[in-house]
Amino acid sequence: MGNDADETMLSRFQQQQAKVRDHYADAPARFLAAWKMEIKMIGPQYFYCRGIDSYQDATDRNQIRPDHEAIERFMSVCSIGEGVFIGAVCSFYNGDWGLSLGKCHGYTALGDIANRLDLEQVEVLTELMLNHTGW
Repeated sequence: MGNDADETMLSRFQQQQAKVRDHYADAPARFLAAWKMEIKMIGPQYFYCRGIDSYQDATDRNQIRPDHEAIERFMSVCSIGEGVFIGAVCSFYNGDWGLSLGKCHGYTALGDIANRLDLEQVEVLTELMLNHTGW
């Protein structure tokens, strides 16, 4: 009887490992797609394109990075919802910077973020979070 239980546990472990492996194999492409979507939502003028003409041409997230100065200027005039979204998005690029941006618009925790965003923004942030593998 012990062998059946051990085999079941081993099988579940192997299935879980396969699921994780498959997820992280696709994660960079899914993160890039969500990153491009948030750039479209925020505005491409707030991001640098490195070695490409448009953010839409990027094949790697490192080709499209936030423009610190442009974003910080925009943060002084944007709405609370926009500021929270931008801060949350920028935290994937640089956690400390993103948090400082968000604090200016009244968020300090994940619940604060969720309460200030619309559905499309939440969906994009969810994709970024689910597929983030580090910068």
